[in-house]
Amino acid sequence: MVITPIDNGLFKIDIPDWQIQIFHNLAEELQAIISDGNNHLTSRLFPVAYQSDTSANAEYESLTHDDLRQSHLSSLKLLAEISTYSEVSEKLLIEIMQGINILRLVLAARLEIDDEESENSPQASEDHPDHNLWLIFHLLGETLSIIIDSINP
Repeated sequence: MVITPIDNGLFKIDIPDWQIQIFHNLAEELQAIISDGNNHLTSRLFPVAYQSDTSANAEYESLTHDDLRQSHLSSLKLLAEISTYSEVSEKLLIEIMQGINILRLVLAARLEIDDEESENSPQASEDHPDHNLWLIFHLLGETLSIIIDSINP
């Protein structure tokens, strides 16, 4: 992905077709998983607010879960439609970044990457069934870095 600031406050985004396809496929798959609402892979998208107080956590979840779910689904819908954008505002670029981060969080859960020790997490060798997921995980991280660097030069 190449992001170029334009004088009028917009950003030109150039995304190779293969990367668009990755975003599109992952976003569609994850939309179904989030809509289902009962998948351990989404635990990082809906974190526990109160570790030791189940009552307070249940109240927090009842107040925030639907809004958070809708926000995640909106970001993923945007990623699924990313090929339609050639220029975006900073706000839209941030929403794209949020969608990419959602994908990365779910892949991290799938790959069992520990938040605390992501650098020490085992990476799949080329013959491992999850090797391509590791490559996509790193691609998403690099893409997030590109977006952040574009917004904050």
